[in-house]
Amino acid sequence: MIVSYLTSAALSAIFYSSLSSAEPVQYCPVEDICYQVAVPTSSADSNGGNIYLQLRAPTSYSWVAFGTGTAMADSNIFVMYSSGTGNVTVSARAGTGHTMPRHNAMIQLELLGGSGLTNNDETMIANVRCGNCGSWPGGSVSLSSDAASWIAAWKEGDAVDSTDTDATIQYHDAHDAWTFDLTQGTVTDDTNPFLGVRQFDNNNRGVGRGSFADPRTLILGHGIIMAVVMVLLYPLGSSLMPLFGKWILHASWQFLAFLLMWAGFGLGIVASQRIRLDFNSTHTLLGTVVVCLMAVQPVLGWVHHRYFVKNQRRGLVSHAHIWYGRALLIMGAVNGGLGLQLADASQTFVVAYSVVAGVMFAIYIAAAVFADFVQELYLKELKAYKPTPIKDSDAAGQVQTFTAPKTPKSPEEADLASSLKEYESMAVEVEGNEGISASTPAVVEDWLVEEEDEEPAHH
Repeated sequence: MIVSYLTSAALSAIFYSSLSSAEPVQYCPVEDICYQVAVPTSSADSNGGNIYLQLRAPTSYSWVAFGTGTAMADSNIFVMYSSGTGNVTVSARAGTGHTMPRHNAMIQLELLGGSGLTNNDETMIANVRCGNCGSWPGGSVSLSSDAASWIAAWKEGDAVDSTDTDATIQYHDAHDAWTFDLTQGTVTDDTNPFLGVRQFDNNNRGVGRGSFADPRTLILGHGIIMAVVMVLLYPLGSSLMPLFGKWILHASWQFLAFLLMWAGFGLGIVASQRIRLDFNSTHTLLGTVVVCLMAVQPVLGWVHHRYFVKNQRRGLVSHAHIWYGRALLIMGAVNGGLGLQLADASQTFVVAYSVVAGVMFAIYIAAAVFADFVQELYLKELKAYKPTPIKDSDAAGQVQTFTAPKTPKSPEEADLASSLKEYESMAVEVEGNEGISASTPAVVEDWLVEEEDEEPAHH
């Protein structure tokens, strides 16, 4: 019995010693930003009650936050920023999606000792007790879980300096997500575990599974490319065909816009994964549908071209190509507005987008109506034209009558005899006898006399 008692006492001592040496779990997504969680044994056993949180970051950050959940939507978020009075403000907020989270008064938070600005006001620390963080509207977490999901975000810049728990905060620079083994962060006492303990180093003690790369550049690039494609390039390319009648110009322009559309769509997919939005919004769903349906448009365009070349007129496939494209352009423009709403864009961007989209829509409609009107008018006149039958008498008065020229008169016989007698009486001129009269006999050199060869000289 004594041995049994000693054994039981030893086991109890070992058990309580291990609990008393337990420490909060910690995760530091980037240098100098760290989050800690501690769960009292009473809360872990009942899966409810108090848990203790610590947020620590340099004052060069405007705010830092972390919370429970797998994504921003339906998460329970704790935001820390400077109060402007030498202390910090911690705000419990409900994540509602890709918008600024607002204060949730239902969460029971208490700022504990050790909080404030330290290290010559270079570091913000918030030690917090939460009385009901095991569950919240939209989700829950097991306080004895060995793989509890947590998220975090942060923003560099000017201090918020507000005691208002619903103060406006700017869009985050980056974010991260990980899991905590809360069984490793169990502490015995239901008191502030962050007083009188060493400051943890920046070694990550959670299991990271997210990326804290800034998604804003991806979102901005996605928005610019898709707005240019849907509001500018596609409408202008559609207007080229009816205005100029050059199918190769129309096809080349639209193919370039088609490639840019897929590039913008790829950026949107990556950005939505980074912010864990995925297909949980109307914008992402409608955008995916429009892009996928647009893949059919080049095929319809090619079939329409072949039909027109063969028949020299529009057919059913031609009208399908035209109106199918117009419907997708309208859907794409509307989805751009939904994207601005999702990104909580400023009023300036919304107005600029609406004005450009309206102007391009008017230009496209005017070009389409004008081209259709001119084409229909031409076809109507072409069909109504009836050529006048040709008659033999139509040539009368249009060409001159051919008249044969008169036969030339032959010379008179008397003239021929006179000319011949005159020719016979003409003196014959001999070379070398120029100037000799006709009565003087001419000396005629005998060209037939052969000259004698001279004998060669004797040397």
